[in-house]
Amino acid sequence: MRHDEERPRTSGFLADGTVPGHWTQVLGSMRANSFTHLSLDEVRSEATRLLITAPSPEVARACFGEMLDACGGSVEIVGLDDLVPDRVLAGTWVFLPHRQDGWTDLEDASATLRAALVNENSSREAGNKLVLMEYGINLWMWAEPPSSGGDPVCHAGELISWESAWALGASEGEDDTGGAEHEPGNKMDADNSSAAMPLPLTASARPPIYFGLPPVLRRRRWDN
Repeated sequence: MRHDEERPRTSGFLADGTVPGHWTQVLGSMRANSFTHLSLDEVRSEATRLLITAPSPEVARACFGEMLDACGGSVEIVGLDDLVPDRVLAGTWVFLPHRQDGWTDLEDASATLRAALVNENSSREAGNKLVLMEYGINLWMWAEPPSSGGDPVCHAGELISWESAWALGASEGEDDTGGAEHEPGNKMDADNSSAAMPLPLTASARPPIYFGLPPVLRRRRWDN
């Protein structure tokens, strides 16, 4: 298990890094388990909107290629400094960079934004809350997979472990890359004042594994 002080530190996106091959096996195992897997159809059905906070369109494409291709106008990408918490629509799934990703400045920015979103959620009624999740950018280069008994994060203050992880998979009739035609941009909701980013046309470069259980997976685990 890797501790906070042991994780590699970077100051930017490791765009040229090669993701270790063991994540392909991890992804396959998670997609085979209904408790750690959601199809694209399920995501489209459950989320009011999908809001990705990212430092650049390149990072968003690398980490959310399948979701961007499949969900089109239901996805919005904004910079971390552009998000206005009280203007995010109820039921939105908000994806934040992992707070222990290894990208030092981004970790701090994500933690600050998450605190603001948690505070906003505390003032909302149950039916109007946001769903907060995190995604890895550089952590895939150094994190220990669950098969080795490790967590992507072991942090003294707050642990986000494999217990809260889930993988995105293709919907019926689609392949595992999403199966939908790519839309060259993303739409901005009129009720959110954040600045949307255009999408680069590149393949997804990070495993579509995310941290933080959406309500549908919480219900599924609770019922079983």
